[in-house]
Amino acid sequence: MTQASPSRRRILAGCGLLLLAACSSTPPPRLFTLAPRPATPSRPFAATIAVRRVQLPKYLERLQIVSYRDPYELQYSEFVIWGENLSDMTTRVLAANLSERLPHSQVYLSAGSFADATADITLETSIDKFDPDPAGVVVLSAQWAAHRQGAPDQIRSEQIRVTPGSKDPTGQVAAMSDALGQLADRIVAGLPAPAEPSSTAPPRRKTR
Repeated sequence: MTQASPSRRRILAGCGLLLLAACSSTPPPRLFTLAPRPATPSRPFAATIAVRRVQLPKYLERLQIVSYRDPYELQYSEFVIWGENLSDMTTRVLAANLSERLPHSQVYLSAGSFADATADITLETSIDKFDPDPAGVVVLSAQWAAHRQGAPDQIRSEQIRVTPGSKDPTGQVAAMSDALGQLADRIVAGLPAPAEPSSTAPPRRKTR
């Protein structure tokens, strides 16, 4: 068995030290979350509202926070990630925003058809884009519909643009939170009034 020369051993030892230094300098992951935005209630409205899970495009359904490198290329960092599934988080924060704006209503996350059946209104939201464009402006493009028994469904489209206060991930996430708050404002303004209970009393039975 041949032994490495002293110079070769020094080279291997130096490489090992460089690898250890590289591993020790790896930054810890940064976890981010969307946050609800406060608002002054502007509409007296009392209803039970079931919020269905928000649908997002597949390219956003990942742990990493996505942005654009140029008009044709997306980019992300393995160390800048969401603290939970983005669709679940968007749904939860949207419901919190609606509760803030509708203090007389009961807003809850839909857990299936049974929950929808007990609600006055069922909110369905689909998002096509929820990230910065190549210029760095956060764009929220969404369609939503508020289903109410006895009323025709009306699908509405919204596009919201928010310029981040900074170009770092914190600025992007803050702008996304602002955009989601603005979407809640528009949903509240367009909600159909809940059906009024019938005032017609049942006929009384005649007694002898």
